[in-house]
Amino acid sequence: MPTAGSDQVRRRLALAGATLERRTEGGKSLWSLRLPRSGSPALQVEAPGGPTAPPPQIARILAAFVRGDELDDGTAAPEDDLVHAPPDDASDSGAWFQHMLAEQYAEVLRHDPGVRLALEPEDLHRLRVAVRRTRALLRAARPVIDTSWSEPLRNELRWFGGVLGPRRDLDVLLENLRSAIAELDEPERSHATTLLDSLDSERRAAQTQVAEALASDRYMQLLDALEDACRDPRLAGDVSLKDLAGREFKRLRKAMDDLGDDPSDEALHEARILGKRARYTAELAEGEVGKKAERFVGAAKDFQDVLGAHQDTIVAEARLRELLANASGTGAAFAAGRLVERERQRRQEAREALPDTWKELERRGERAWS
Repeated sequence: MPTAGSDQVRRRLALAGATLERRTEGGKSLWSLRLPRSGSPALQVEAPGGPTAPPPQIARILAAFVRGDELDDGTAAPEDDLVHAPPDDASDSGAWFQHMLAEQYAEVLRHDPGVRLALEPEDLHRLRVAVRRTRALLRAARPVIDTSWSEPLRNELRWFGGVLGPRRDLDVLLENLRSAIAELDEPERSHATTLLDSLDSERRAAQTQVAEALASDRYMQLLDALEDACRDPRLAGDVSLKDLAGREFKRLRKAMDDLGDDPSDEALHEARILGKRARYTAELAEGEVGKKAERFVGAAKDFQDVLGAHQDTIVAEARLRELLANASGTGAAFAAGRLVERERQRRQEAREALPDTWKELERRGERAWS
């Protein structure tokens, strides 16, 4: 008979869309795990194991699902109190908020195993985005939420996002630099490749920090808190999600109006952050507003891409200058200089693309939130 603990794990697996099954073939017991991953092929693992519990290979992968609870062979079908379908009533802001929280919690569960196994950079990216979206949702809901409960949760999400950040930044940096190096001619290409050795070492160290965080009691407690939020988000009132999204858009528009003709890199970075908040809150309001909100979200993605590329070039140039200072030989120094020139060109292209991208986003925002 499945235990209460195993039921809890089953609910988490159901939320993530995962399946865990045991079957017998040729007298041997085999366990199969299939876990969908946004933007990547599903994670599929099969391993032999006894009839009462999955083998260690699978149990380790499912640490975020199990958290010390028992897990049986899957004969139970508990009532699912975590999966929240989009509410039929578009004006039910509380139900929409709860649904969106559950969606982000599901994303955390889906991509935790891939990050543990260091499978693909996309896993960590998706996990980090889910953390950011959850923080943005809780921030947007401040007028109608119990902040004595939500702010400590936001602080823990900030801690976890901070752990994920260095590895994600290095993933992006290495991908961009490798793409740039591939365009160089020899011998610059070979010299430039040697510059990445220290960055690869940093990335391995950053992954170690991520792995330690995933194994910590603090992270498991954060998962418990997210699960509690999905069940009871502690809303203290009701408010139009359209109004919340409109408020974030107004903050972004004010920041853009204040930029001037030659904005600083810092001001553009702040606009990028405000753009993310506006986008995530708009996603929350899609059920209430419909197509206009969806179009705003699409334009916000383009806006983020432009300012994201701009920020990436700033980070890349700064790191290249560090590498240049430690480069041995004129070949490596020359290659680093070529890469710096490329990043400056990319930054200029992003600045030139920004006005039109913002104009489209502003137009979509006026239509969606007026």
